[in-house]
Amino acid sequence: MTVFLVNLSILLHPIHDNISKKETGPGNAGSSNGIFYVNNQLFMKKITSVLLMSLAFMLCITACRKNQSNEDYTETETPVIPVFTEKVNCTVSGFVMDEQSEPIAGATVSAGTAVANTDEFGYFKIQSASLTKNIGLVKISRPGYFTGFKTFIAKENGRHFSRLMLLSKAVSGTVSAINGGSVSTADGATITLPANAMVDALSGAAYSGTVQVSAKLLPVTAINDMLYAIPGDDRGLNTEGHLRSLNTHASIVVDLNGDAGQKLQLATNAKATISLPVAASLQAKAPATVSLWSLDEEKGIWKEEGTLTKTGANYSGQVSHFSFWSGAVSLPLVNFTAQVLSTTLQPLANVPVVITIAGQPLNAGYGKFAFTDASGVVSGSVPANTSFVLNVLTTCSNSSYNHFFTTTNTGIDLGSITGNLGQSLVTLSGTVTNCGGQPLTDGYVQTYDNGFYNRIPVVNGSFSFSGTMCNNLPVNYIAGDNITHQQSVPQSVTIVPGANNLGALSACGINSIGSVTYVIDGTTRTLAEPAQTLAAYYTPAGGITTILRLTGSSGSPDFTFQFGGGTDIGSAHTVSDIWSVGFTSGRALASTPLAVNITEFGDTGGFITGSFTGAVTDFTTGTPHIVTYNFRIKRLN
Repeated sequence: MTVFLVNLSILLHPIHDNISKKETGPGNAGSSNGIFYVNNQLFMKKITSVLLMSLAFMLCITACRKNQSNEDYTETETPVIPVFTEKVNCTVSGFVMDEQSEPIAGATVSAGTAVANTDEFGYFKIQSASLTKNIGLVKISRPGYFTGFKTFIAKENGRHFSRLMLLSKAVSGTVSAINGGSVSTADGATITLPANAMVDALSGAAYSGTVQVSAKLLPVTAINDMLYAIPGDDRGLNTEGHLRSLNTHASIVVDLNGDAGQKLQLATNAKATISLPVAASLQAKAPATVSLWSLDEEKGIWKEEGTLTKTGANYSGQVSHFSFWSGAVSLPLVNFTAQVLSTTLQPLANVPVVITIAGQPLNAGYGKFAFTDASGVVSGSVPANTSFVLNVLTTCSNSSYNHFFTTTNTGIDLGSITGNLGQSLVTLSGTVTNCGGQPLTDGYVQTYDNGFYNRIPVVNGSFSFSGTMCNNLPVNYIAGDNITHQQSVPQSVTIVPGANNLGALSACGINSIGSVTYVIDGTTRTLAEPAQTLAAYYTPAGGITTILRLTGSSGSPDFTFQFGGGTDIGSAHTVSDIWSVGFTSGRALASTPLAVNITEFGDTGGFITGSFTGAVTDFTTGTPHIVTYNFRIKRLN
């Protein structure tokens, strides 16, 4: 994303109004109004000369102003000043994936004060989130990844959908906090830290150990990654407090951690230097300087904080803290909205939409991205006074349909737009019954694999979904009952362009509820979904299974344990380390590993069921305990 180089001020704001003409009719000849007599030809010649000279003078001024328009003349705009105190209640949902487009399970998603976790499909849904009007923010966190942030136009009772990509986090290099130094990333960025300038981010205490620098450039020209991974929504607050549309030339995320994993930051008044390479496709149009913006992680919008200067192929400048940083040019913005329909007037739900400047390719760096909701509605902010192309994309980021429009100084509603998406359009439909054979009243159909992840609501026993996909692909799907927490056995179908009738489904056969019951010295605790969020992860390297509680109601005990032995059924598994608030120190060890008996080890989305019992001792106090665990937990990867 980069600067719009076209100056539209002359075309959009003509200098001077048209000269109005007042003709004098015959009845006004010889008028005695004290000004002039039209019958006096000599006087008329003088008046004509004066008028011609005046007109020439006006044209000269106009020409001069037009010649200066590229340098001095700026259009008048109405500043957009955000109001962060006005709230709306809305629903947010979506899917979270990694850089290989695989779902990330167990990620924590927060919207306002509401929190949810992604399931085995990477899906989340938060009902009745209280968010800032027009600046809704969703945060996504998961160990091993940089925190993700997605901002959108939040509306009262809106149903907002998005697909989000978390970027993997790894240490790029280390620096002595005392001596300072530089770290370069694999993608060409450099971070230089000053000496004796690091503090603990929470306590503010000075830090003198080793600084672990994790950094990664953000994709500003790769359309698929831009669509899912760029934080915020390209809106920024400039130094005057006005909301602007950003066109980014280079961007980076940086995290600093200490020896114990604690978050670090620069001390007050300390400055670090960043150097960001500009993508080759943006080099020719990259200006000599761009504004420096950091992401406000509480508000979800960018904040102007300085300037980056282009030296060679890089933008460089100083920063006062670390988060997401971006070098971007800002432009006046307006809001837009549209409803995307098929030629049969079916809303296209959850499809990606990218808006680019007319005449520019999708990957030219100009794109603004959003997703339609269940009603096919898409909304966002784009630069004012510009000609655009709205592209409806497939799941592999190819344009399947486009629509041209032009913005002015005010918001624009495109209404309903329809187009022939050809081989990209697919429709899924069918019926679903519950375990009693009655039409399902509260449930869903989940499609997954091959990039086709959709959560389709079932209404009065039926479902219908219209969307886009790349080509004929096998897709798995299940039907689920939100009331009984039963689900169908997974099935597979090859999705083809046009209508795909999945037939009559039954949301029955598999209990989708996970639970764990454990006993510590005779005291029994039972944790069960949906009040709790439980998870099981399998790590093929080493054959390790991790069972843990992600979230739950206030006061419920936390627990985590791991066992080895791969995916085999039987007792060839052992556990020796258990974490639980049921122990004084929160942790207990088994001097002799305890045998874990596994009776079920499902694939992703299936369940891991087992039990173990034996003697353990508190890690700190040495107090002996007898424990018993029985668990049935859904596998999330």
